[in-house]
Amino acid sequence: MLLLRGMVRMDMARRLNAYRVLSLALGSLALVGWGAFADLRAELAQLKASQDQLLAERTQQQEAVVDLIQLQAKLVSAREELAALADRRQQATAQAAAVQQDRTELTKLLEGIRTKAPQQR
Repeated sequence: MLLLRGMVRMDMARRLNAYRVLSLALGSLALVGWGAFADLRAELAQLKASQDQLLAERTQQQEAVVDLIQLQAKLVSAREELAALADRRQQATAQAAAVQQDRTELTKLLEGIRTKAPQQR
């Protein structure tokens, strides 16, 4: 009977040690799990911040593209206006040359009339 009690006590001691080891192991695993969870949350927060930054950069680039398209449209308009002004300048130059030629002819005619007028008196 004494031997049986010793075995029961010994068995209880082993059980207690086994429970302690098991508790320590489960506690350690829980701590490791919570640590990994905290690391994952930190990494997720960092990824979210990177995503937000990339979205902001994408928005800026889209706005820059819109600005570029507007500038290109203005450039096309300015080129068309410049071409129209060049045509008008060419027409004005041609008209000025014609007026100058008419003026030269009228001046010659007037001089001819003036030179004939004193001779007729």
